[in-house]
Amino acid sequence: MALHKLSRMFVVPAVLVVACVVVACAKGESPDLGLLTAEATQPTEPPPPSQTLPSPSPSPKPSDDDSGTGSSASSSGASGSSGGSSPSGGTPDAGSSGGTSSGGVDAGGCATVPPSNACGLSPQCGCTANHTCDVTNNTTGAVSCVVSGGGPIGSSCTTTSQCANGLTCGYNTCRPYCPTTGAACVGTGGQCTPYYDPTAGTAVPNSKVCTVTCDLRSPSAACGSNNCIFDTTINATDCDKSGTKALYAACTRYNDCQQGLACTKHPVYGFECEKWCRIGQNDCGSLETCTDVYGATAPSSGGAKLGHCQ
Repeated sequence: MALHKLSRMFVVPAVLVVACVVVACAKGESPDLGLLTAEATQPTEPPPPSQTLPSPSPSPKPSDDDSGTGSSASSSGASGSSGGSSPSGGTPDAGSSGGTSSGGVDAGGCATVPPSNACGLSPQCGCTANHTCDVTNNTTGAVSCVVSGGGPIGSSCTTTSQCANGLTCGYNTCRPYCPTTGAACVGTGGQCTPYYDPTAGTAVPNSKVCTVTCDLRSPSAACGSNNCIFDTTINATDCDKSGTKALYAACTRYNDCQQGLACTKHPVYGFECEKWCRIGQNDCGSLETCTDVYGATAPSSGGAKLGHCQ
């Protein structure tokens, strides 16, 4: 275990040691220094019983890092756009990803998306080869055709032009659009969710995207260089940009931490980057225990319920 972790553990007030030992005995367990954190009061940040970092915005999924980018779409000239994020969202079902009463169906049978009606999002249609239909105005939900790239589902991105044909860049990850909030997504293993503007924290009209199911303990398999995060608003995993904060470093956003770590509230030290672990397994250091911080909604890996080393 790192020396800074050891030194941190030994400055805990003695009263906490006594209190935690008492709790351990009451549960019929052997006193262990790891219980200094395991038995502490659970945080109250919304939405309960979430231990992940609360968002500074109204977005169900906290805003991305302070770069404020979701997917800047580079327009290929289908219709004028403001070059905003290429996202998925809208208040649940606010604005359709396919033709609505305000949309239309062109001569080729493509269900276009209002107000621009330049192309269709889900299913993708109306653009030429090597172009993706993308929401390019986060205020109006207007769409246009954007030059596509080569990034597969789950890969890191800053613009839709870095993602493979038919994929948008949302939450710093290449992912497909989808038509119905809550529906299962084919190809990602995830579900369809509204997309929220990372800067404004507001729902983007016409934009819904698929989450990408990933392994919190082995993010790279599905997410490449991205991290795998646990979204407690929908109790599902998703790929997102990896942060720079190392183990035990203080964090302020859900995606501040390096790959394989999560920004979680420690009952003594506050929000910090912590390791994922399998409850009941020997995944943590000798002075830590794998704490169940999510209760009945806890994620799993390989069939094992996950918590954090605290």
